[in-house]
Amino acid sequence: MNLHVHLWTNLEYFNILNKWFLLSQGKKDRELAWFFMENFPWELAETISPQYEINFMAIRELKRKFGSEYFNKINGIYYWSDNCEYLVPHKKELEKAIEKFKEFNKNYPPHMVRSFTLVTPYVWNEMLKRLEESLKYLNELKIKNPLEIVINDFGTLRLINKKYTNLKPIFWRIIHKLLKTPLIDTYGYKAHPAWELIKNKSQQEKLKLREEIVKWQMRFYNSAEVNLKEYQSFLNKFSINRVTLDYMQKRKNLYDNSRFPKVWIDLYYPWAIIFTWRLCDTAAIELETKWMYATDQVCPRICNKYDIFYNIRTTSYKMIQRWNAWYRSELNLDFLKDDFMKNQNNRLIFSPFIPV
Repeated sequence: MNLHVHLWTNLEYFNILNKWFLLSQGKKDRELAWFFMENFPWELAETISPQYEINFMAIRELKRKFGSEYFNKINGIYYWSDNCEYLVPHKKELEKAIEKFKEFNKNYPPHMVRSFTLVTPYVWNEMLKRLEESLKYLNELKIKNPLEIVINDFGTLRLINKKYTNLKPIFWRIIHKLLKTPLIDTYGYKAHPAWELIKNKSQQEKLKLREEIVKWQMRFYNSAEVNLKEYQSFLNKFSINRVTLDYMQKRKNLYDNSRFPKVWIDLYYPWAIIFTWRLCDTAAIELETKWMYATDQVCPRICNKYDIFYNIRTTSYKMIQRWNAWYRSELNLDFLKDDFMKNQNNRLIFSPFIPV
C-alpha cells in the first residue's frame, strides 16, 4: 500500500512536515512530544490530548507492519478537512498550501510523482461560492502533479463532472457508507430472537438460531456500499475508481479486494469517524449566548483549540469529539489481508491527528 499523509486546515502543519517533526523521529519520540506541547498549545485539552498517544502508537504500528523505512516514501498529500462546511478553504489558503506542497517535494524528492488531493466537506449554499473559487483555481493550475478532489457531497461531484473536469474525484468516508458502531467490535454481540421464532423450540434449537443471526449480522458489519454491484456501476458512471474506507479492527473480510476488484481503496488510519452532523455543539464552549445549544452560525473555528475526550469503559480504543464529529482510534493492523496490503493501487491515508 502506498503511503499518503492527511494534513489539516492550519498551514503550520505543512511547515512541521517539511521539518519532519510531524512524523516519527525514531528514538526521539520524547523530543517530538515536547515539540508539539510547546508549539501547538491549542491541541491540548484539560490534560494532554489522547491524540498524542495514538499518534506515536500508530507510527510504531505502521513501521511494524510495513517496515521501518515506510515513512521515507510518501506518495501524496491530502489537505484540508472533511466534515464541516465552515472549514471550506479560501482560495488564498489553497494557494499557500500548493506552495508548501512544492516546497515539500523540493526538500524530500519523491520516488514517484506525488499527488495533491484537496479534501472537501459536505457543502450548503452559504459556502458553495468559496468552494467553487478553490476548485476553479485547482482546475486551471499548471502543475505536473496529479490533482484530486475528495468528494463528500453530491453537489460537489456534479461541479467536478460539469465544470472542473481536470480534477479527479475520490469518494470519501462520509459519502461512502460503512457501519462504524464501536459496540460491535468492543463488547461482542448477542442476538435475542423474537418469541414467535423460538416458541416450541428446544434450548439447542434456540442457541443455534442465535448463532445463525449473529453470523449474518457480522457478515453485514463486514460490508460496505462498495461491495454492491449497483454501487460499483454508479462509481463507473462518474469515472470514480477510488473510495475511502475507515480502518476498523476485527473486520478482516471488509478489506478484501476480490469483493470489489475494479475499485481502489483509500484506507484511513488511525481515526475512524463514528458519526457527524451539521450542527456543532462544541461551538458553544466560548459563546455564552449559545450555551448548551448547537450553533448554526458561521463558526470562529473554536475546534482548533479543543477536543473532548470521552471516558468509556474500555481500553481498546479512544473516543474523541472534535467540532461536529466523533472519532475512535483503531490501531492494530493485523486485520488487513496480505493481498490488500500488497495492492499498489491501494493507499494508506495516515492522519497523525484528527483533521481540523
